[in-house]
Amino acid sequence: MPRGERPLDVGDSPLLKFAADLRSLRDKAGGFSYRQLGARAHYSATTLSDAAGGRKLPTLAVTLAYVRACEGDVAEWEDRWRQVAAEVLPSPEPQPDEGHPPYAGLAAYGTEDAEWFFGRDHLLDDLEQRIAHRRFVAVFGASGAGKSSLLCAGLVPRLTGRVVVTTPSETGAPDLDADLLIVDQFEEVFTLWPDVDQRAAYIDALLTARCKVVIGVRADFYGHCAQHPALVEALTDGQLLLGPMGPEELRQVIMQPAVKASCTVETALVSRLVADATGQAGVLPLMSHALLETWRRRRGTTLTLAGYEAAGGVQHAIAQTAERTFTSLEKQQRALARQVFLRLTALGDGTEDTKRRLPRAELDHDVDVDVVLDRLAHARLLTLDRDSVEIAHEALIRSWPRLRGWLAEDREGLRTMRQLTEAAATWDSLGRDPDALYRGSRLDTAVEWTQRDGVRTSAQERDFLADSLQARDRERQLAHRRTRRLRQLVALLAVLLLLAGTAVVLAINAQKEAAEGWRSSAAWFVSNQAQSLRGSNPGLADQLAIAAYRLNPTGPLRDGVLTAHAASEEDVVTRSAYPSGGGLSPDGLPRPSARVPVPADEPYIRLGARTNPRAAVTSMAVDGFQQAFATTVEGRVAKVWDVTDAITPEVAHTFDFPVRRIALDPAGARTLITVSDRDEVTVWDWSVPERPAMRGKLIGHPRPLNGVVYSQDGHVVVTYDDAGTLRVWDVSDPARPMRIGVVETGREITAAALSPDNRTLAAGFANGLVRMWDRTKQWAPEETWSQKVHPESIRALGFRQDGRALATVGKDDKVVLWDVSDPTRPVEQGRITGRTTGVYGVAFGDAPDRVVTSNSDGTTRSWGFDFDTAVAEMCSAVEAHISREEWQQYVAAVGALQYFQPCA
Repeated sequence: MPRGERPLDVGDSPLLKFAADLRSLRDKAGGFSYRQLGARAHYSATTLSDAAGGRKLPTLAVTLAYVRACEGDVAEWEDRWRQVAAEVLPSPEPQPDEGHPPYAGLAAYGTEDAEWFFGRDHLLDDLEQRIAHRRFVAVFGASGAGKSSLLCAGLVPRLTGRVVVTTPSETGAPDLDADLLIVDQFEEVFTLWPDVDQRAAYIDALLTARCKVVIGVRADFYGHCAQHPALVEALTDGQLLLGPMGPEELRQVIMQPAVKASCTVETALVSRLVADATGQAGVLPLMSHALLETWRRRRGTTLTLAGYEAAGGVQHAIAQTAERTFTSLEKQQRALARQVFLRLTALGDGTEDTKRRLPRAELDHDVDVDVVLDRLAHARLLTLDRDSVEIAHEALIRSWPRLRGWLAEDREGLRTMRQLTEAAATWDSLGRDPDALYRGSRLDTAVEWTQRDGVRTSAQERDFLADSLQARDRERQLAHRRTRRLRQLVALLAVLLLLAGTAVVLAINAQKEAAEGWRSSAAWFVSNQAQSLRGSNPGLADQLAIAAYRLNPTGPLRDGVLTAHAASEEDVVTRSAYPSGGGLSPDGLPRPSARVPVPADEPYIRLGARTNPRAAVTSMAVDGFQQAFATTVEGRVAKVWDVTDAITPEVAHTFDFPVRRIALDPAGARTLITVSDRDEVTVWDWSVPERPAMRGKLIGHPRPLNGVVYSQDGHVVVTYDDAGTLRVWDVSDPARPMRIGVVETGREITAAALSPDNRTLAAGFANGLVRMWDRTKQWAPEETWSQKVHPESIRALGFRQDGRALATVGKDDKVVLWDVSDPTRPVEQGRITGRTTGVYGVAFGDAPDRVVTSNSDGTTRSWGFDFDTAVAEMCSAVEAHISREEWQQYVAAVGALQYFQPCA
């Protein structure tokens, strides 16, 4: 056995497992001797043998040279090395006498850190000049560009007079009694205040203040500022853009604090840091944290390149510190830490996720919670003050893979949590006013969320939901008493009818109206009974839903039957592609479906071992050879999968550049469109999936794109951006895409679709509105319809193949079918309730009244809107008709209703 190697129990430590896997990699590569391996890796045989010996962790450079020589996956092994390094190379604890650290880490430099702040003299001179000549100045920059440090540690010490530094989250109204007011993190006006009036009042107070005002704003909120006209006018000549530091500025940031702390920095480390950070937006907190960790690993008074690599470098130091701190917690404490980080993050809506200041009262008073906060604060991942908690810097959100994974798992659930938190706080601030409690679907959604694994609510939220449930029970009891009184009134009217012969006609009419009202109440009572039995006895629940409609045949009760029928539909893996408005094969005929029911032990398509199936698929299509393809975008990696065999899909192609959105041509998958992280829209020839060829680009998107959709024939593409602009493109010649229309809406668009003849354009919005335009005049489309069809945002739109029907899917868990034969007066045909989380496309199935939705987990679901068909299928599945005893218990309890069998 070569020197340095020994028999290992690969389960006894991460380091030994790492070494054993290196040796296995050598065996799989052909069993090279270490002398042969050294010639390939340009390292000595002894060094490589020691690397696989398991006595100590080899350097990253040696590890990657070993892997390259064995033709292994370099990126995978680099991640692996960093994970092991985080466990076997723990950060040393600070010594009591080590003095003030020369670097701030994740935290911004405050006014008390001015002596340690370097590298921004030129910008500070410029900013002082602007303040001297203007009353209102804004500093824009990416998250992590150093805005807070520039204002607090750079600007404030240069000024005289009374300077006040604040943030919107600290107070509801700005302190205007100062010579200069600095409002840092101004974007909190948009992320934390949903009340438009409160937001406008705060901005107006700043714009009309007598003192001078400087605001620090994250650059991706520039468009939000443009929504306030007076603010736009104030910013016309009063804005300073904070870009990445240049090489010389970076050297000052690296070396000057070390000199002040009587330390030196290796020249190799300075060169490496400048190379890693130059031109990178938002890199300053990452670099500061890496420098702080390197300083803690210094050799004597020297900061070394080896210490920098052990800390994880600019890209990995934060993740390494966060992962090491998290894994050191006990199991229960790790669950608490997860909830803390989720509550400390505000989800972006067209922007990046941001940090959120959390009131301490939002967390339970618990020993474990205090321990978790203390450990995270000690690692400088969180900052604590007397009444609040917040993430030290948003760089942690971008750089820690575990946190990014938590945020991607269930974003709708996180929004439910945030809404519940705000509602509970409002209820408590109003003296626990019963009118502020949850009701209806909002209560059902919140309760369902609290029952998921890993969810932890606060005491205030639990009290809020408990009172909401009690209030709902009281309201149901009250409705039952009203029904009983109505029956008594009917009986009284019957007696009066016998006694008052002269008022026969009047009494008959009154009895008829009362009977209709009673019948309506009875029907709703039976419908509610059906809902309560849905989980325990679905067959009986179906019969009760049908009976409720027979008692009072109205639209809402019809929808209740359709909803009950839809609940029995299973998610299926399918070869049919259902992008919005799709459903036709290239020859114009319905696509043949090869639907495979989802296995009970594997409920979703697995697109690769690491894919999160609940947030994977973005589009599907079938080509002329009946090959099915699905696309995924995870993080910054985009893949196209061949899912012809839906149970064992294979990767057809992986794009080697960051991709945010991707869409396949539904008319045979002849072309494919990608949207890069720089909003470059590219059209690819998809004739040979293994080697897609770039054909052209859709040029002219000044704003970030929210979506891209194809027409049903694949010749037209619609793109829409975060400013509410729809652009229509002719891509019939992929090499020469042409813009053929623009529609400015001024609102946030969440979905779009084209009719089969490409003459009608529909768009859905974040507020639940749907609008349609006649595109006969391409550059001057005429709006034909506008209506709020869902209470919350639109998830997907799709036209039927004949263009006479439109399906809409809302965030409110409803799918609606519209007759658009007359596009100026669409008529609602039915509204079915069911989970729509993850839906990205909607189309029509085999029948005109059957709608199919495509989900991002790779499955489809069918929604039937034909009432007679729904009833027939529900009744055919009934094993036993409702008995007289069940009728007496669930139907006759509301009144003497004659027994009948709904499915007879």
